[in-house]
Amino acid sequence: MRVLRLKDNAEVCIREVSLGDLSEVYEIEKLSFKDPYPLDLLHTFAVLNSDTFLVAVKNGRVVGYVIGVLRWDVIGHILNIAVHPCYRRKGLGELLMREIMDVFRKKGARVFRLEVRVSNLAAQRLYEKLGFKKEYTIPNYYSDGEACYVMFKRD
Repeated sequence: MRVLRLKDNAEVCIREVSLGDLSEVYEIEKLSFKDPYPLDLLHTFAVLNSDTFLVAVKNGRVVGYVIGVLRWDVIGHILNIAVHPCYRRKGLGELLMREIMDVFRKKGARVFRLEVRVSNLAAQRLYEKLGFKKEYTIPNYYSDGEACYVMFKRD
């Protein structure tokens, strides 16, 4: 567990997910995505990958999270990141991304991967700020037919 500061100097605790966090995670998921992950999938990630499923907690409430999996022991694949609408634009997404990459590094990963909607310019800017580069596009990646960029960062 780490206590970090947001841009507005507020403190947030970033820690591994617990099963008790999932209802709040799911609410943020539904507020953040057109096609949210179902609660049972979030539960599966929490059980199987709790060390790479991090939540940000402020005043006892989950305000953001990031989910990742380690692939082939060398690639840290960031599956999902979301911040509650009330806590966006405060640097929390960047803190979560930096934390999950640190967790992956401790496990031996030196390559990081993620997918992002081609229309999600704000997320693309964040990822590029963190050193990710667009490598290719997958057409019709999302259920609504939108393509994604596959982005990588190599340490």
